[in-house]
Amino acid sequence: MNINQMKSNLQMKNFYFSNCSFSRDSIIADGEYNIDLQKKIDKIDEHIYRVSLKTMILKEDMKLEVEASAEFIYSSDDYGNEETIINANTVAIMFPFVRSQVTLLTSQPGMAPIVLPPINTQKFN
Repeated sequence: MNINQMKSNLQMKNFYFSNCSFSRDSIIADGEYNIDLQKKIDKIDEHIYRVSLKTMILKEDMKLEVEASAEFIYSSDDYGNEETIINANTVAIMFPFVRSQVTLLTSQPGMAPIVLPPINTQKFN
C-alpha cells in the first residue's frame, strides 16, 4: 500500500523538551522509585492543541524531572472522535521520546539507567 494513503490525521509539530532536571547523591542505593506522569492539553485554535507531558521520578537519593511539549494539528473529514484521539494518541506519540530522555539522563556512572515501561495511553486520563 502507498504510504501516502496511510497518512495520520494527527500531526505533531515543534516537539521540544522544556525542562530536563536531574540531581542525585554520590551513591544511588537500590530501591523503588516514585514515578509521576502528568499531561496537560490546551486547545490553542480550532483543531490545534498544545500538549505537555511531565515526568517526575523521586527517590530519597535522586530527583529527575523531564517535561516535553509539542503542538498537534488534527485534520480529518470526520471530527467526531477528535477529543478521544487527542487525549490518547498525543501521549502515545510523545512518550517514547520522554522514555528515551529519562534513560539518557540516568545513564551515568554509579547507577543503573532508569528505563520507563511502555504505558497504555487509553488508561491515562
